[in-house]
Amino acid sequence: MKTTESHEQLLQRFSKRVTQLEEEQATLDSAYERWIELDKQLERLQGSIQVAEYLAYGKLPHDGNHDGMKDHKPKDNVHTQIQYHDHDLEE
Repeated sequence: MKTTESHEQLLQRFSKRVTQLEEEQATLDSAYERWIELDKQLERLQGSIQVAEYLAYGKLPHDGNHDGMKDHKPKDNVHTQIQYHDHDLEE
């Protein structure tokens, strides 16, 4: 506390600063909500990429849950055979 400020002056100064910060915070609300929305979309897409990499290449995600497990070559299955067969027909 400055020696020249009274308790009332301190309360007034702090209250003024609280109002300033609340007003600035209100201008950021929509940006924060958009950030949250984009973060959810990114997480979903990154998960989809991990699934596709696992199915295509047998690559396990590096998320700390698969330590000690090795990537592997995926087995041929009906789904991949159909995909490759359809692709060959297009060419």
